[in-house]
Amino acid sequence: MSDDNGEMPRGVWPAVAAPPGLCAKYADDPCKPGLTTPIYAFSGEGRPLVLNLGGKLLVRADRPEMVGVLLPYVGIDVQFGPPLAGPFTPAPAGLVAVFDDGRERPVLFYDVHGRAVLMNPDDPTCDLVLAETIADLKQVDFRQVPGEPAPD
Repeated sequence: MSDDNGEMPRGVWPAVAAPPGLCAKYADDPCKPGLTTPIYAFSGEGRPLVLNLGGKLLVRADRPEMVGVLLPYVGIDVQFGPPLAGPFTPAPAGLVAVFDDGRERPVLFYDVHGRAVLMNPDDPTCDLVLAETIADLKQVDFRQVPGEPAPD
């Protein structure tokens, strides 16, 4: 008998269902075709969840060894992904977009498809932007906020 009572770790609890056709991409080079697998949901921390190697559990897409893929995870395949759409859901406190140069910006919302949404300070004609569409985005990560409970 296991100690976890068959529960999934907090980082893989589904929070938002993924839209049909949204896929996680695995490739040696993010600019070249690789392998994709369907995303079924997003965790409370905003991580895409895919089926594990056995096809029975949802696991984080950024854990290729759990998915049974030998290529590194490079992100959500947005080539044909849906555009930014509401209604928007508040993101948990501590969710941040991390950029290549080390700066971080808070993620305030998820869109209807469970994707991280940022305020857009660079374009006065557009207030919100999908985090995944920003070229120098490295990852969306969770930082525990002192005094705040961890997200469910």
